[in-house]
Amino acid sequence: MRILYLYNNECALELASWLREQGHDVIECKTRLSESWCREQAFELAVSYTYRYILTGEVLSALGGNVVNLHNSYLPWNRGADPNIWSILDGTPRGVTLHYVDERLDKGDIIAQRFVGVGVDETFESSYMELDSAAKELFKEAFRYYSYWPEMRKTALGRGNYHALADGLEIKKRLGSYQVKISDYLSGGNQKRDAGGAAV
Repeated sequence: MRILYLYNNECALELASWLREQGHDVIECKTRLSESWCREQAFELAVSYTYRYILTGEVLSALGGNVVNLHNSYLPWNRGADPNIWSILDGTPRGVTLHYVDERLDKGDIIAQRFVGVGVDETFESSYMELDSAAKELFKEAFRYYSYWPEMRKTALGRGNYHALADGLEIKKRLGSYQVKISDYLSGGNQKRDAGGAAV
């Protein structure tokens, strides 16, 4: 199968390599896509993991609508940016999700998902890596049933929540380093926050 693999962070490349090991023709891309290029390439599937650009309706159509995304949250919770941080600070359901991509941000039909807990001694970095590992494992397991994905798809229940990139800027400044233990951060600055993440 000819697969377009969209990514931004280097940690995502492990999954591209795994797809090649399964015998697929994988084209990696971390730049913005054009509709014409997508049509010319005739991809059978597009997989997005850590990709930074929003896919337009025209690009999705050029990719045949068969585009999936791995998101490090338990959708519909923590759509958007920094899902690992917000799942911890907001105390919302935490996990990983494989879902179809449509023009709504992180709102496409879900294929598979799982909860991922956070340990008492975790740092923000180790908790991110745990979600990264869980997301790749989820994809590998779900890919065994690729032919059934259209039948497996389901709409996420509930409204969930969303955070834009700007919402996390102040939190990241306060955090200083991802090596900070989560329990230490929460015990030292566990303030109530409004919907945008600001302390109140």
